[in-house]
Amino acid sequence: MRKSEVIALKFTLKQARLLKGMTQEQVAKELGIHVQTYRKMEKHPDDVTVGEAKKISAILEFSYDFIFFNDNSTFSRYVGSDSTV
Repeated sequence: MRKSEVIALKFTLKQARLLKGMTQEQVAKELGIHVQTYRKMEKHPDDVTVGEAKKISAILEFSYDFIFFNDNSTFSRYVGSDSTV
């Protein structure tokens, strides 16, 4: 791979949860929130606070960069020649 190529790792919050084998109810319980609140987070991940994102990432055992910072997010991030993976 050339250094100038872009690597786009795309995981939605739902995909990360499913890869962990958890239900929405289980994640909501771990977070200490109502399941409806968690469902809104899956539908609108850009509205999730940094603190919530870190808690969710710890529960799902994924870096929050892979879940919340992708090209579907308003906080898009690309890996280029100046970054390491």
